[in-house]
Amino acid sequence: MKSLILFLTAAFAYFSTVQAYFYVPSFSNVLPFKGGMAYAKKNQSLYLFGGENATSSYTNNLYKLTQTDSSYNWEIVPQINAPNGTVYGQSYITADGNNMVVMGGMTNATAGKQAPLQIRSYNFASQTWTEPSTNTGNATAFPLNREFFSLAYDSKSQKSYVFGGAVSGAGVVFNDLQVLDANFKATTLKPTPSGRYGHTASIISTGEMVVIGGIIATNTGSGLANMDSVWVYKIDTNEWVVRNVTTTGARFPSTCSDHSAVVTSDDKIIIFGGDNGENQRNRQFLNTVAILDTKTWAWTIPSIGGIPPSRRSFAAVGLLDDKHLTVTFGAGSNVYYNDINVFDLSGSSWVQSFDQSSSSSNQTISKGLIAGVTVAGVVLLIIILFLLWKFQSYVRWLVVRIHNDIWKPRTGEPVWAETSRIASQVFFLFIFVMFLYFVIRQAVDSPNIVQRIETAAAEVDVPDVRFCFDGFPSESNTFGPPGVSCHTDNGYTCTSYVKQLNMSVFQPTFSDNLGAVNCYLFRAPDDFKLTSTSGANNGSRLLFTMFGDQSTTYGRVHVSVYPKNMDPNAKVYGYNDGISNYLKEFDVLSWQNNERNDLEATNVYTIEPFTYSALSYDIVDHRYLQPVGWNYVGFLPLTNSTPEISSTFRQEAPNPTYTSGHADLGIVAVFPNDFATLVDREVKMYTLVNALGFVGGIFGMLVAVQTWLFGFRPRSPWGVVHRWSTGSRKQSLLRGLQQKFKTSDSGIPLVHPVHHRFSVNEFQNLGQETEAQRVSRVEERMQVLELLFKAYYVDDEVFRSLDNAATIDKSGPNNASQPQFGGVTTPSTPGTTNANPFFPSSEKLSPHYQKEDQNGFSHMFNERQSRQGSISSSDAHSQVQLNAGDNVHLRDMR
Repeated sequence: MKSLILFLTAAFAYFSTVQAYFYVPSFSNVLPFKGGMAYAKKNQSLYLFGGENATSSYTNNLYKLTQTDSSYNWEIVPQINAPNGTVYGQSYITADGNNMVVMGGMTNATAGKQAPLQIRSYNFASQTWTEPSTNTGNATAFPLNREFFSLAYDSKSQKSYVFGGAVSGAGVVFNDLQVLDANFKATTLKPTPSGRYGHTASIISTGEMVVIGGIIATNTGSGLANMDSVWVYKIDTNEWVVRNVTTTGARFPSTCSDHSAVVTSDDKIIIFGGDNGENQRNRQFLNTVAILDTKTWAWTIPSIGGIPPSRRSFAAVGLLDDKHLTVTFGAGSNVYYNDINVFDLSGSSWVQSFDQSSSSSNQTISKGLIAGVTVAGVVLLIIILFLLWKFQSYVRWLVVRIHNDIWKPRTGEPVWAETSRIASQVFFLFIFVMFLYFVIRQAVDSPNIVQRIETAAAEVDVPDVRFCFDGFPSESNTFGPPGVSCHTDNGYTCTSYVKQLNMSVFQPTFSDNLGAVNCYLFRAPDDFKLTSTSGANNGSRLLFTMFGDQSTTYGRVHVSVYPKNMDPNAKVYGYNDGISNYLKEFDVLSWQNNERNDLEATNVYTIEPFTYSALSYDIVDHRYLQPVGWNYVGFLPLTNSTPEISSTFRQEAPNPTYTSGHADLGIVAVFPNDFATLVDREVKMYTLVNALGFVGGIFGMLVAVQTWLFGFRPRSPWGVVHRWSTGSRKQSLLRGLQQKFKTSDSGIPLVHPVHHRFSVNEFQNLGQETEAQRVSRVEERMQVLELLFKAYYVDDEVFRSLDNAATIDKSGPNNASQPQFGGVTTPSTPGTTNANPFFPSSEKLSPHYQKEDQNGFSHMFNERQSRQGSISSSDAHSQVQLNAGDNVHLRDMR
């Protein structure tokens, strides 16, 4: 039975703020969770009255939801002489806009009973409700009261049409059609052959009332009305007709009841939501949108984008600006909603903001945009071709350079060997790139893990503890008001830290609905700590004693614990104690929504009267990774520190003789689980720094395989910066080489032949050359080769260490007067120190020659002269032409 509305537990009353797809945080925490409300549109506002929620089957609140240019406004409308709570009523705004009329629906007094049609009228000017005398008159002399019926208002004639409905508590289904004038005088019109309820009725501009959906009840049974036909009542002829309708798509809308409908300015009827009309155990709900065009009598099921609202029945809908369908409130099984959903008619999409709606309506690509993109593409292609033609020489040089860097066969090596080497490099490069992609993707998709770090501490913080007395009277003549006292185990009094919370600001909801709710919050200052050792301290545990009316045995005390910096009560109730609060507005709103639906389950415990309870806790500094790209690196991660609390609770059985010796309701002991500083550090399982090891290992393995297959190739001491430098940077590199490594006729080692008789270019011009000249040329080439090796290929530390050892040996007591190089010195010209480029400025001189100008090869060749006098003649010519003329690049020896 639909009227059988039980008090629902909040465990079944689910709500999440993500369901409010249209973002309106300014009042989302005050929107009630309701379904079955009577609603009517006035200008850009939707007035809503009554309805049911998780704890009450009948409410009598009046609300106003107004659409603005960018959002919505919400307000509670003042009422004088408010009627009884009503559910499943229908309403309309009178033609003059001065009154809101609510008809039908069930109250606590009329549920399941035969009564006259209940009518209430609210005047916006006086904010007063009035009721006609027929509400309490003879039920047989006036249309009967009902629920799940339809009410259609014709503003032209100021008449309202009441059709169908039911009284589920009495098992009655109506098939009558009643029309009421502006003075609520009722006239019975032509009925339908069968009863109908859970449907909608809409009056279009042609003067016809269209009935859609619902459940049709006959003598043989009941079932959902088909959607391939609708009932149409012709007002001018007082006739009912069945109108067959078609569909523009492959199927008709789903059959449904308890859906919502609204008429557009062009006589289209939009329906939303509904259910399958089954009992609660088998009931299924819808969140689809379908449009009936009454000019063509064809259904359209649009292709809808965006995030759809939750499936529901009894939703309140309205076209407040004729462009957007507003869908709000409603119920689904034991779920009640307070979200606001907006459907953009032009874009056929559920939107989260009106800006998004504007952009979605302009998503079609214009022909001008296509033409512009085409022209831009052609112009870009022409520019690229022109640049290739303009800089073709550079492009050719670049291609040749890249080719030379890749194709490097060794002398005497066949083509197939080099081809195989390059093919293997490409294959290995592919493997390396795939592995690199794998490790980078692994780092990007890495899950977060939590590491617990525990450090022993002598004292720990205390949490905030909230006590909510549920069902205990706010004031008792015998026991006084509920309350909480606080002591520690060493006798320290902490009752001054317990404050009563103002329930007029915010009141938690408990689904048991035992009675009055009064809450108290224990919130100690930051310097109040619990200590593990005895002595001059606050103690090691808190002892809370609860007081209240001991005769209220059905009452309960709900205890919640929070970290100080994450306590939403401090924000909601306006605590200004200097303790920082890290909660954002969204977090507080979510907590309030959960509290209003009794969905808070973490660190919340219920205590029976006359019991002893123990609660242990751990306050943890949880360091969450921030959602930034740097944390993928894995070095110095960016985190947010969030205090969190975990608790464990144990309660003894109630003591039946507790009241004989106690004036309180029970005791709760609160103490730390560990005297330690706890840190939960969130880290990524895989990071880019971790990936470097894998990448380096794979790279080394591939290089080793390549070397094993095709041999080792020496690497150039120049890198990419040197090799690919251009312009002045390239010239500075060449000038540096030219100044530091000048050569004469001896040529450049490894580039020019040792002698021109080995040169192809100079094979016919060998000429005559003395042995001394040939030795001098070899010496010069060897010196240049040593300097290049020292500068680019080898480290001369060991050689200098050997020189130091030899110097120490030669400078001993017996050799102090002996020259370092056998007494042979090389003359030098004053003012020409290091003028010869063959002598590096970093050459280490022995003490014997430290103050002499050094010019020539004496530091290399004098030792040789002392030992090999047979070639002393060549030393005289060792400096021939070394400093003569400009340094000309030698393509070959001449």
